[in-house]
Formats: sequence, structure tokens, C-alpha cells
Amino acid sequence: MIRLMSAALMLTLAACAPSPAPATEPAPEPAAPAAPAMVETPAPPAPEAPITGGYAPADLADEGVKAALAVATDAIYTRDPTRALVEKTEAKVQVVAGLNYAFDITMTGGAHYKVVVYKPLGDAKMEVTSYEKVG
Repeated sequence: MIRLMSAALMLTLAACAPSPAPATEPAPEPAAPAAPAMVETPAPPAPEAPITGGYAPADLADEGVKAALAVATDAIYTRDPTRALVEKTEAKVQVVAGLNYAFDITMTGGAHYKVVVYKPLGDAKMEVTSYEKVG
């Protein structure tokens, strides 16, 4: 009888015991925020690389360029006497056995000149090697 009671007690206790919780799946991780849409912007154009042996832009503040510009404007005033003043100047430089300075010079009144001044190596004097009145 004790055995019977103890078996009944065990069944009763087993019935009263909480059942194990059902296995749960792990909670899903929160989704990462969506990345902003990538907008392709066109790359800026690459600056033109000077061609080896060709002309490259020159700095008008450079002392050599200033000296060559003085020779070029003197040639303009000598060959085409005028009271016009230099309005706009573009300068390029080319390395040769010395330096070539190419100028596009616009005068007040609209006259336009293309002048090339050559500076040989050393302390030699600069000289005009090309002179053209464009307009």
C-alpha cells in the first residue's frame, strides 16, 4: 500500500509540476537600416596634362614671363604704333634649348596679337621669333 500511495503521490506531483516551456525560436535581430541610395555624380574632367615638349600655361606673375611680356608689348608698339593699352593677356611657356613664351595679347580697341618670345639659355637677350596681328 505504501508503494501504491507513493506512486499516486508521484503522479500527482508530476501532474502539478509546471510543464517545461516549449522551445522558442530566437528572436529575429532587428533589420539594419537601409543604406541610402548611391547617386553617381560624374567625375570632373581631368585637367589637360601638358604634352612633353609642348606648351603649358604660364603664370603671369613669374618674373621670366613678365620680362618676355615686356619684350612682346614693345614689339607691338614698335611694329604697329598705337595708343591702345594691353587689355587681356594669355601666356604659355615651352621648354626648348631655352624657353619660348607664347602670348595672346588683346589690346583696348579690339586689336589681337600672337607673339612668341624666345629666351636662350644663359644671360642672352630675349628676341621675338613670331609676330602676328590677328585682328
